[in-house]
Amino acid sequence: MKFINKGEPIKIRIGEPGECYWATIKRNEVVELSQRYGFRLGLEEVKTTEGKLGDLSVQTKQIVTVRDSTQSDDFFKELCSINGIGKKTAKDIIKWGTKEKLSEVISIGGSLPFRDDVELMLRNKYG
Repeated sequence: MKFINKGEPIKIRIGEPGECYWATIKRNEVVELSQRYGFRLGLEEVKTTEGKLGDLSVQTKQIVTVRDSTQSDDFFKELCSINGIGKKTAKDIIKWGTKEKLSEVISIGGSLPFRDDVELMLRNKYG
């Protein structure tokens, strides 16, 4: 069966006894395992549906990605609207914390773990 890892990356043993190896299964990575082993590891089964492509029957994966929240989506859009902050930097800022945390650190005069120019832009916007 095919399983998907919805949590943190995990290391698993794959193979026959005596000829096994360790593999890291990253978040949202799909791996084929026995049903018992996949459920014991806490992985979710990949749901498939059958469809038609011309005369050929095909199976398609149904993977649901977990979105954080609408608040972080709004914060992401707000960060991207600042001239000089791109998508990658905005994702790094969101991983670091929320809009409230950012405002709090700026208000107490703390330092931010970003480049000087990004920190200056954030201080101008949220300070």
